[in-house]
Amino acid sequence: MARVGQQVAGLDEDRLPGRVAVGVLTRVFPPGLVDEVVAGAGVVEQRIRVLPARLVVYYTLAMIVFFQSSYSQVWVKLVGGLDWAKSFRARVAVGMSPSPAAISKARARLGWQVMADLLERVAGPLAGRDDGWAYVAGLRLVAVDGLTVDVPDSPANRAEFGRPRGGIGPGAFPQVRVVALAECGSRALMGARCAGVTTGEQTLVAELMGLLGNGMLVVADRGFLSHKTLSETLATGAHALLRAKADIDLPVLSVLADGTYISRIADPAVSGRLRRQGKRGADLPGITVRVIEYSVSTHDDQDPSEVFALLTDLIDPTELTAVQAAQAYTQRWEIETAFGELETGIRGGPAVVLRSKSPDMIRQELYALLCVYQAIRTLIYNSADQAGLDPDRISFTCAKNAIAARVTHAAAFPPR
Repeated sequence: MARVGQQVAGLDEDRLPGRVAVGVLTRVFPPGLVDEVVAGAGVVEQRIRVLPARLVVYYTLAMIVFFQSSYSQVWVKLVGGLDWAKSFRARVAVGMSPSPAAISKARARLGWQVMADLLERVAGPLAGRDDGWAYVAGLRLVAVDGLTVDVPDSPANRAEFGRPRGGIGPGAFPQVRVVALAECGSRALMGARCAGVTTGEQTLVAELMGLLGNGMLVVADRGFLSHKTLSETLATGAHALLRAKADIDLPVLSVLADGTYISRIADPAVSGRLRRQGKRGADLPGITVRVIEYSVSTHDDQDPSEVFALLTDLIDPTELTAVQAAQAYTQRWEIETAFGELETGIRGGPAVVLRSKSPDMIRQELYALLCVYQAIRTLIYNSADQAGLDPDRISFTCAKNAIAARVTHAAAFPPR
């Protein structure tokens, strides 16, 4: 046994963790990409460590895949594919596994920016030009939306993230706000930002504007409509389809042949002054929009249960018909479904608390969660594309379980 111990200690590649198998995760996050992101974040090791940065990245991703497992259990599953010491696997993977404290320190050295940068490198639309299910009126349909995540209650988290406020006072837990941009057809993330709940959704959306461009139609719910956000969206070359709140001022400037009408979103920088001067309607400057109103009822024999008012910069009804607009807004729920898959399909439910405790590690875990989600979506799209199917036909849960099953059944690679 002494000779075996000398061999393991004497081989740089055979030091624990030696070689690590992470299955299909390496298809979306190849080692070269991980190394580039680690180097770009400036967290490359200055000395050889048992837990080098590359391995910690994959460990953090595996933590998400095996969300309900302990640190030690995740480690065992991650190194379960060691192909250089099969006869000693029990000792290497369990007896010599790093302690939870060592893993926490390694995650702290890595920081959260690495996972945010990794998401930025792999995020993006997946559908090709021939995938008609991803387009409306010839435009790639993308949606923006947000969700909030409860995090452990601590002074540091309360100070960093804040707690939601309502009519009966602050909420029970600090919360992180996540705002994401996603391709509706594939539900693939195009980008995401995380911040404290005191940061508004429109503030985070502004950080995602660089991901928009020509040939896109951006759909969003009522909370995202403002003169500023609409102006910034249109400046990217993308078109917009946004739902309006019931109390927004939408004067009828002219009625079009299809029953929709022209209106404007007033510029608050000057409209207040002009209103005080008695000016209204067309006299107020703003962004010209077309308003599409329609109602929805649950049954044909019932009165309309809800009225929708959608605004778009596509003024000509032949560019985007009222029916197409209503269908496009319906597909906004694809990003809601994506959030549901994040919360239930991966985390196990919105009530499941993140394992991280400190603000930086919470950010790291959330961006890792988004990375793993994108990896699953990429696997789904590639599988559907090969089979000639719509990605909606493939179960997210089955795909996630397939990734988990393959984490320890793939060719291993050196951790450095």
